[in-house]
Formats: sequence, C-alpha cells, structure tokens
Amino acid sequence: MQADNITGRNKKYKWKFLLLVLIPLAILIRRLMAMSPDFTEHVYSQGIYRYIMQPVSIITGLFPFSVAELALVFIVAYTPVRMVCIAIKAVRKSDWHILLRFIANVVLVGSLWFFIQVMVWNINYERLPFSDLAGIDVKESSVIDLEALCRYLVDKTNELREQVEEDNRGIMTVNGGYRSIFKRAQTGFDAIEDKYPFLGGRYGPPKPVLLSRLMSHSNIIGIYSCLTGEANIDVDIPMMEIASTTLHEMAHQRGFAREDEANYISYVACMAHPDVDFKYSGIVMALQYSMNALYSESPDRYFDVAKNYGPGYLRDLEDERAYWKQFQGVTKKVADKMNDTYLKLNGETDGVKSYGRMVDLLIAEFKESNEIR
Repeated sequence: MQADNITGRNKKYKWKFLLLVLIPLAILIRRLMAMSPDFTEHVYSQGIYRYIMQPVSIITGLFPFSVAELALVFIVAYTPVRMVCIAIKAVRKSDWHILLRFIANVVLVGSLWFFIQVMVWNINYERLPFSDLAGIDVKESSVIDLEALCRYLVDKTNELREQVEEDNRGIMTVNGGYRSIFKRAQTGFDAIEDKYPFLGGRYGPPKPVLLSRLMSHSNIIGIYSCLTGEANIDVDIPMMEIASTTLHEMAHQRGFAREDEANYISYVACMAHPDVDFKYSGIVMALQYSMNALYSESPDRYFDVAKNYGPGYLRDLEDERAYWKQFQGVTKKVADKMNDTYLKLNGETDGVKSYGRMVDLLIAEFKESNEIR
C-alpha cells in the first residue's frame, strides 16, 4: 500500500519534466515567424501582441507600484529559503523525492515562463525594421556625415539647454521630478501617432522602481516587463536621462524590442513633445550615441566637435559622469555581460558598415531633412 502511494506521488510530479518540450517549441515558432517579417509585423506585432498586452498593461497600470518588481523581490527572497527548507526536509525524512518534486516545480515554472515570454515578447524581434515601417531610407554614411550630424546635435543641445530649469548647483532639473515626467510622457506618443500610427495605443503608465539605487549598480536604467506590460524606470538617475529613458521603455510597450530602435523612437517622441525638458533629454541621448560613434571612427573629429559643448550641458555631463562613477564595480560587469548575451541571443547585431541602428536612423533622418547635402 505504501509503495503504491509513493508510485502515485512520483507520477504526480514526473509529468512536469515533459513540459521542457515547450522550450524547443517556442524556439521553433519564433524561427518560423522570422521567415516572414511582414506576416509577423501585421499579424503578430500589430495584431496579436497588441490585443494581449494592452489590456494586461492597463490592468497592471492600476497599481501605483511595479507589479513586476514586487514579484521579482518575492522570488529572490522566497526561492533560497524554500530550497533550504526542502533540503532539510529531504534529509530528515531520507526521501529525495521531496527534492525531485521541487525540481519538477522549477522545471514547470521555468518552461512556462520561457514559452510565454517568447509568445508575448521575443517574437517582436522578428518584426519589420522600424526604418521600413517609417519609410526611412537607411544607407551607408561617411564619417563626414556623422560629424555633420554631431555638430547639428551639439548646436540643438546648447539651444535647448538654455531653456530648461536648473537647480541650485546649475544642473538641469524638472519641477515635480520624475512624477511630472511620467504624467506627461504619453503626450510624446500622442504627438507622433498620426505620422506613425503603429506607435499609437494606450498602455499602463511608467512605473518608478522602488529599488532604483540598487538598480543603478547594474547600469540598467529601464526595464520593460514583458509579462506585466510595465515600463519600469530607475528614478535615481540624473534628471537629464529620465524623460528619454521613460519613452524608450514605452516604445518597448508598443512592441519594439530592438534596443536601438526603441532609442530612436524615444528620440522622435521626445522631440515631438511640446515640453522643453523632454526635447532636451531626447537630444542629449541622440548626441551621446552619435558622439560615441564619432569617437570610435575619429577621436580627432570627436574632440574638435566636443569643443562646442555649452557650459550648461557641460555641467550636466559632469554631473552624469560623477553619478555613474559610483557604480563601476563587479555588479555592473556581470549585468553588462548578461544583458549583452541576451541581446545577442535575440539578434541585436548590425552590419559592418553600420554606426549602430540608432545612429544610422539619425543620419538618414538628418539627410532627408536636407541638413546634409
């Protein structure tokens, strides 16, 4: 009788290992979707994904805190405690099936999590490029084109910097802080919806990360939670970065998974925003990406352009550097490696002649506006 009970208990958990098949199944589905980006774009990204994630995002948006962050804290705190308790119980009862049942539950949750994440998010990596959707003709560009873009962005940055508010240290600030930015963020997407209808729609509001200071140690300033549809923002970072970071994560809400494309969308939404603090945050992000690309191509040109930085932006830049200097440790290196691996696994690569998708889009837009002739 006891043997029958043990056999019955074993059958109850062994089937959970069969759910490992969900992992290759999810990979197969994504590979099939990658074969037809146009189908993926119109059926999945602008269809299925929106119908699923807009309601989910709106529901989680009813909570003033990040549901994803709370869940993550619970998992991190609960899992090791649970593992210790299971191990002690297994040793005391000399029953290693207790440990196997725990492992089976981990396999169950892990397999389901992987499958659902691919189904409600990772397939977006296979959609059409933003340049195709927006009708932007991205071509190879010379370092002269890149330098011209940087000079334009420096001039625009200096112009906008004169219009923003400062604190008593002379650093850019925003009345009302990050809460004011979050409240006004949707306006940026409203302003570009007519031109880019695929960026429309209503989602839950951006969320402040309660453990923002801890998050800064990873040098990751925003995280989109694909399971809850939440745009989570590190609100401890310099004020100059918050608006562009917020709109970047909101671009992810709209199904644009590639980081460089989310950056460009953030820039476009920031520049279309009626408020100068958003414009300044967006132009600074564009300038920094472009100047980094210029430095990689020609340090001499970089330093020649950098001489034109205005005093206000220089103060903001020094404040930004001082802030991030605090977090250059082991945690950053580990987080960078993990994030880099994740992006590479999801195909975040550009061609040899590319300055990076973000800068390529900026140059293409710049040329189309006849700034470069």
